[in-house]
Amino acid sequence: MSDKLDQGDEAQHLGEVDVHPDAHRPTETDEEKILTELYGPADDHGVYRGQEA
Repeated sequence: MSDKLDQGDEAQHLGEVDVHPDAHRPTETDEEKILTELYGPADDHGVYRGQEA
């Protein structure tokens, strides 16, 4: 059995993915504050990279 899925196998599992309309929303009310404390400010794309600028 191969560990690698081909595109056909992957497409068959799309129905199992969480497609809730709010899946992209923060799970914590102060998520931005927590992420900033942990990783520093977000970059221009809104990504917390944890790297010094």
